[in-house]
Amino acid sequence: MTSTLHWLRNSSLVNWLEQHDHLLSDTDALLMSGVALNQLPPESPVELPVYARKQEADALDTALPDYVVVLKSDEQWVELVLSFQQQITW
Repeated sequence: MTSTLHWLRNSSLVNWLEQHDHLLSDTDALLMSGVALNQLPPESPVELPVYARKQEADALDTALPDYVVVLKSDEQWVELVLSFQQQITW
């Protein structure tokens, strides 16, 4: 099965899931930035790994939710993107 990194930028995770959750497989992951990172729900609506760039998360006006959002340095972010067979930016 192909693994996909879904990079959400311009819509909230909850709104995106309402329209696109059927596209997710067990081997996929989510990368949050922009609007998506700023509007993370207080409880994780997915069992998949959720990632964010550390630099962007540190610049937020609010704290990240209590569930695990794995923060990646710029170098780790590049490695993360390259570790998936395909990437889709939303």
